[in-house]
Amino acid sequence: MRKASERQFCAVASRLYDYLKEKGLTKVAVFNDSNAYGVSGKEQLEDLAPSEGMTIVAKESYGSKDTDMSTQLTKIKGSGAQALIVWGSNPGPAIITKNARQLNLGIPILQSAGVANEAFIELAGDAANGVILPTSKMLIVDELPASDPQKSVLTQFRDTYKAKYGTAPDTFAGNAFDAFHLIAKAIESNGPTRAKIRDGIESVKNMVGINGIFNMSPSDHNGLTKGGFVMIEIIDRKWKLAK
Repeated sequence: MRKASERQFCAVASRLYDYLKEKGLTKVAVFNDSNAYGVSGKEQLEDLAPSEGMTIVAKESYGSKDTDMSTQLTKIKGSGAQALIVWGSNPGPAIITKNARQLNLGIPILQSAGVANEAFIELAGDAANGVILPTSKMLIVDELPASDPQKSVLTQFRDTYKAKYGTAPDTFAGNAFDAFHLIAKAIESNGPTRAKIRDGIESVKNMVGINGIFNMSPSDHNGLTKGGFVMIEIIDRKWKLAK
């Protein structure tokens, strides 16, 4: 059984590959943080590549505290890659994005959901424009049609959060919201002991949350499919649905 984090990373990797296939791009470079988050993402990209029709033509890594990744990017530039996938969390991905622009890498830059917050745009500046990433619908809620089953939940969460803290929530605030409501539903339906909470969480079905619609089970502790992720492009330093 895959761990919940592995299921989520697999869904993100699959969504990235779906986007690239739609664009006719099949040769990719993977550039990951050397920490557990980055390595886990790289492994999911590697595992999925053959079945998704993708060829990984370059693999590079960086340290979380590195301040320049030009050397690795120069290797990637000569690899024949048609797109770059960066898997990490700030500040590394922002540094990579700025270095890539400085080197005129000339290929699309895709990121993991680890940069789905305003800090990435602040760190990368104008270099962030054009970056593509899969994340929850939180960042583009106003672009969703009224018929979207998550829109009312997302809108209420955003407005309540903003009224309380004076700023809009990011994807990671949504993670906490979903976790709290999964536990609350489990206690409400099953009881407050550790075993009952576990069994209650595993029985949650069709819970509309920030990150998607949750359907949990004893074999799936993530409860989401790749359908919970949308592809976002940064345009004029704003989050927009990717075309």
